[in-house]
This record gives sequence, C-alpha cells and structure tokens, in this order.
Amino acid sequence: MRNILTIIHYEYKAHIMRIATWGVFAAGVFFSLLDDFPSGGNLRRLEFLTDPVYLVYRTMSLGGLPVAFALMVLLSNRFSLDCKTGVKSLIMAGPTTKAQYIFGKTWGGFFYTVTVLSLFLAVNVLVYCLAAPFQVSVGSLLPAIAKTIIICVLPVSVFISFLSVSLPGWIDVRLFYAMAAVLFIINASTTGSAEPMPFYCITSGDLTKLIWRHPKFPLVNAGSIQANLVFLTGGGLLSLLPLLAKRRFWRHE
Repeated sequence: MRNILTIIHYEYKAHIMRIATWGVFAAGVFFSLLDDFPSGGNLRRLEFLTDPVYLVYRTMSLGGLPVAFALMVLLSNRFSLDCKTGVKSLIMAGPTTKAQYIFGKTWGGFFYTVTVLSLFLAVNVLVYCLAAPFQVSVGSLLPAIAKTIIICVLPVSVFISFLSVSLPGWIDVRLFYAMAAVLFIINASTTGSAEPMPFYCITSGDLTKLIWRHPKFPLVNAGSIQANLVFLTGGGLLSLLPLLAKRRFWRHE
C-alpha cells in the first residue's frame, strides 16, 4: 500500500504542477463562461439560467466536455514517458510490483482529474454567484454541487483517467488519440433531448439528468442512467485488465 500511495503522490504532483493543466483549465473556464455567464444576453437566450441548479448542470454537461477530453490527452502516454525518463527503472529496482505500479499511476490520474473538474465547476459557480443580477439561492446551489461531483465528476474521472493512462500502455498512443478524437466528435455532435441519451455520452449522459430536470420532462429513464454509469465506470476499470495481463509491460522493452 505504501508503494501505491507513493506513486499516486508522485503522479498527482507531476500532473497538477504542469503548465498545460492550468492552460486547459483557464481555457475551459473562459469558454464555459461565454456560454453561461449571467449577462443580459445569456439570460434572454437561456430561460433557466436564473436557476443555479441549471447552471451547475449546464456547466458540467456542456463546458465540462472539452475539459474532460483535454485531460485525456494530458494523461496519456505516461508509461512510455516513465521508460524514457528512467522512472520505471527506478521503480522496478525496488520492491514495487507491476500491479502496484499500474494502480498508482491510474489512481494518481483519477485524483488529478477529480481535482481539475471540481475546480472547474467551482470557479464557474463562484463567478455566477458574484455576477448574477439577482439573489442566488445557496440552499439549492450547495446540494447541486455535491450531487454533481458524486454522480458526474467521479464516474467521468474513472473513465477519463483509467482509460487514458491504461490504454496507451497496450496500444499505440496514436491509435488512442484517434479513438479519443472520434469519441469527442460523437459526444460534441450529440444534442440534448428529453428522450434517453446514448450511453456513451461522457458528460451529458442521463446521469446528469439527476442534477437538473426540464420542468416539462421531469421523468428520467432508469435504464439509460444505469447504462451511462456502467459505461463510464466499467469502461475505465476494464481498460486495466489487458495491461495487467500483458507480460512484456513490466519488463524492459
């Protein structure tokens, strides 16, 4: 356990201190605020923007998508980088096992992803509260933030971090980038609907309908919610299996 925690700490610190991380964060916040800043134009364009719960829902489902996929790119190719920099050789020289190394890298990426997405949500909410030309109900806002982190940020972080760290460990990283690009385009082109959303939606699947529901369509599809949750968590966790089974991975290539 100590070896895993050490790798988690190293991985988390390495990512959180990258300039690219905060560049992605700043760009994500900027473009998200263009859409949901409580200006006169946006308030006229978005009829529910006066509802802080809707703001949380919209920020995560729309603004969170490009941030999530940018984090996929930043998290990828970590194993290859460890080989090039000699970090893997140092780890292998000690009592660390292959499973400990993999779990440390993936869970470090998970905590990093949770941190960035939670801060992204918090900054958008803070700006909304400070700029809104009306009284914001904190009583409804805080539970919405907590719910969003639990039912959206955590499953999305499992999918993003585990897949991004593990997949390039057993396939060519260029193929991973191509797959991520296709998935992003599919997600970005999928529009919201009162009908069940496709299970492969990352930040705009039916899980997010548990945060805020359109007054005209208050019912949610339990099966679609479960499918979205299974895709996010199961897809991330299953990506570990080929890497754990790959014998050459732990040896010097």
